[in-house]
Amino acid sequence: MKKVREQNHKIASLQMLFLSQISAKLLAMYKYLRLGILIIALGLLSGCNTELNAPGEKLEIKGSELKDVFINEEYSANILAIGGLTPYHFELSKGKLPEGLNLQGGTIRGIATKEGSYSFTITVSDANLSKTFYDYTLNVVVPPPAELSLNIPLTEVQRTVTIRAEIKNARSLQAFRTNISWDGELFEIIPDSLRVKNESFAILSKLDGSNLEVDIAILGTSLNGDRRIFEFELRPIKTSYLEVNFDTEFISSTGNHAYKSLTEGRTADYNYDNQEDEGNK
Repeated sequence: MKKVREQNHKIASLQMLFLSQISAKLLAMYKYLRLGILIIALGLLSGCNTELNAPGEKLEIKGSELKDVFINEEYSANILAIGGLTPYHFELSKGKLPEGLNLQGGTIRGIATKEGSYSFTITVSDANLSKTFYDYTLNVVVPPPAELSLNIPLTEVQRTVTIRAEIKNARSLQAFRTNISWDGELFEIIPDSLRVKNESFAILSKLDGSNLEVDIAILGTSLNGDRRIFEFELRPIKTSYLEVNFDTEFISSTGNHAYKSLTEGRTADYNYDNQEDEGNK
């Protein structure tokens, strides 16, 4: 009986020792876990503080150039401030913006109504009351005109060829008129071959020998970008090269007018190699 009690006592002692060792290990793990969580939390807070306050980054305006403004067209350009402490406050501190444009927050936007070159200064301040400024020059210009291409072949024409008129780089184009001419001794137009490529284009035309006048109006809206507009067919009286001259007037919905004279194709005495050399100089 006495031996049994002694054995039970030893077992109980071993259990207590085991539990105490486990408890000590768990306590140590808990302490290390708390320390790890604390270190991570401090790191996150430190990162947030750096991001918000950015004490090492001074306030400045990035980007010194503003894109040109096209008269009578929507314009928008951002003034980019970095560093310091947000929020930022932007103000026009010197000079003036083009007529029709305004500074709204960090964005210059509006529709300019007068050509010219305008100089002004924009100042930005932050929540730390730091300030910086930048001097700008903004040019208001007439947009580049659209282009009319007839896609005339440079090889000898032996059979009827389709002339495809294509507008390129249109900006709010509302209508245009073009006067097309070619050598009437070498080519003749196929009757009734003139046609528009889309029902949204209205066409009027006048043919006088080897001179074709075409008026196109854009119905319902204005035209932007590139678009095939009309086509017609020319038949060679004899195998020869085709050269076409055309003068075009462009009218935009914003009231801009532009004129352009071009020549496409080639004549029999055209020296293609010399033309390439001239273009590469």
